[in-house]
Amino acid sequence: MSTPLRLRLSALGLLVAAASTTCPPARSADHSGSKTVIGQTNSLLSDGAAALEAGRIEEGIRLTLEGLKVAVTARENAAGHSNACAGYVLLKQWLDALAQCNAALELDTSNWRTYNNRAAIYVEKGLYDLAMRDLEAGLALAPGAATLHESVRILQRNKSLVGRHARKVVPS
Repeated sequence: MSTPLRLRLSALGLLVAAASTTCPPARSADHSGSKTVIGQTNSLLSDGAAALEAGRIEEGIRLTLEGLKVAVTARENAAGHSNACAGYVLLKQWLDALAQCNAALELDTSNWRTYNNRAAIYVEKGLYDLAMRDLEAGLALAPGAATLHESVRILQRNKSLVGRHARKVVPS
């Protein structure tokens, strides 16, 4: 297997990981995917999330970063950082994505999607043990989340492919 295949498979994992994290910050903590809104919403964060979901990644990140400037609660801040992380993952801007995921997790460790996003970054970097640790943390929060189970499958496949590639390479 060549490195490009590994990267292509990693990118698939990144899309799976990031696509489901773009929930507006005012949604409930329900893990079933319902979108119940509580309290007032930060319209910039909600609009940013909607743009990310619609595939308008740059616009989604811009709106989210603007929304973070006026976010009031820790929950809004955490959700905004998690969404920014998802957007940066989709753009393959790994350092920005990691900074946003870490900021989200400093504020709120109860969002399984943030762990999934950070795991995607770790998979891309070949840091499979860190990725698995994050996926396990996410599964502890949402054991039925199909996205997490798919991410585990992708991580295991990438790890296996890299291992097979390493065994086939003979030093010159």
